Amino acid sequence: MKRIATRSKAIGLVSALLMVSGAAIAQDFSEVIDNRQQNFLSIADTFKSLKKAEDGSDSDWETIRNLAIKNADTIGALKGMFPEGSSFDSRSKPAVWTKWDKFESGLDGLQTSFVSMADAAVAQDDDALEAAIKSADRSCKACHRGFRTKR
Repeated sequence: MKRIATRSKAIGLVSALLMVSGAAIAQDFSEVIDNRQQNFLSIADTFKSLKKAEDGSDSDWETIRNLAIKNADTIGALKGMFPEGSSFDSRSKPAVWTKWDKFESGLDGLQTSFVSMADAAVAQDDDALEAAIKSADRSCKACHRGFRTKR
């Protein structure tokens, strides 16, 4: 009987240590998780503003260019915001880390779409801008399906 009580205490102690270390790990990454979530929100808000500036015959090309460049730069910074172990208490699926090459390729594709938008703005090319916007929309949706929880 004493052996069972000792074993139960040991299991309880190990469980408590795991919870504490899990909380410590989550705490260590809370800032990076917050930063990357803010960057994703910034990309979404900027993209909405960019779409509003696009008006076919009367597009605000300078605004479109600036917003597209801002998003391309933000996406470039995101690649460094997914350190191993930073999935705890985040909206990122484990697939971000287990399929990193695919995830990074998606970010690269999205970044390329925003660079294409900036190029289209410089050329004032409505068709190229529309194609780049559609490409970015597809990239966002694909990444959300594969790498983000619905929570």
